[in-house]
Amino acid sequence: MEEKIITLAVLSFERAHILKTLLEAEGIESFLENTNLIQGAVSTGVKIRISESSLERAMPVLEGMMLEEMEPVEVENIPPRILLPIDFSDYSRKAAEFALDWAQELNAELTVFHTYFNPIISTMPFSDTFAYEVNTEEMVMELEEKAREGMEEMKAYLNQKNEQLEKPVSLKMELVRGIAEDEIVKYSKVYRPLVIIMGTRGADRKAADLIGSVTAEVMETAKVPVLAIPEDFEYTGLGALKNILYATDFQEADFRSLEKLEQLVRPLKMMVTCGHVSSKEHSQWDEVRMAGLREHIKANYDENLVKCDLIEHEDLFVGIESYVRDNHINMLSFTRRRRNLISRIINPNLAKKMLFHSTTPLLVFND
Repeated sequence: MEEKIITLAVLSFERAHILKTLLEAEGIESFLENTNLIQGAVSTGVKIRISESSLERAMPVLEGMMLEEMEPVEVENIPPRILLPIDFSDYSRKAAEFALDWAQELNAELTVFHTYFNPIISTMPFSDTFAYEVNTEEMVMELEEKAREGMEEMKAYLNQKNEQLEKPVSLKMELVRGIAEDEIVKYSKVYRPLVIIMGTRGADRKAADLIGSVTAEVMETAKVPVLAIPEDFEYTGLGALKNILYATDFQEADFRSLEKLEQLVRPLKMMVTCGHVSSKEHSQWDEVRMAGLREHIKANYDENLVKCDLIEHEDLFVGIESYVRDNHINMLSFTRRRRNLISRIINPNLAKKMLFHSTTPLLVFND
């Protein structure tokens, strides 16, 4: 009986050859398919094929390679990069326009990243009655084909936009298989972008939005800043973005985040306001801490572009929302922490409210 051949993984050309070398070092025979894709528009899609009997020995090799890739390599002078996860929705295109313009201002490389779900299950039998779904392979091929078509359309769309820019942006396309939030965070650890830019609603527009929930999860776990572009945000160009509110709680992490924020928005000439929501009970103490922050800003930043303000309100969320509305704030930013007032913004209920119902882009740093 002829032995069954299965697909162990679908990777980029370079990573596929690395995995093949690692497998051969363990005495596991493997071969590659779709290697011609290195010349294609999408840089990921080479299949590593092995015999079914080798699967049990091959899995630890694959897992070991993935774990090593998750560890960021310390490299100095990394060129500026922006990571743009997409799901081919209208909101992804809006985020793509934003990312392309921002990449131009930062002279950064832009990588468009899409993860498609692959329903292939392990073909290792669990019992004598285990049945393999004969339609699974066809389903996988259909999902992969749709993902490739979507990436081709997005590439054509961005190339058209890119040609209109004064300084065209370096574009890369990455297509991977897996769970979206996991793959985005894993890739960001290796790629190390300045910022991850995402839309906040998926293509199906249902209540449990894929890209919305993915955005919230990436905000929770990514080590780099994440910018969420809301579904109702009307983007008319970076020139229309004048004011950004950084919600501070006077923690040490705020000073680090403020430095990163100022570097990100410096080319945009946006006014950064460091705002703190203060209740009557804590107003006197908050005035003292705000004075210290003002001195720090005076010593380290251009006061014409960075300022401070106390927001008097008893409710943190309502106070921020009111300030955003009354002061024509075009972007809201804060550092996500687990044990302080600001962290309450990112709990599941408030995060969904801010991501799905706000019209203000949300830039979140992770402490």
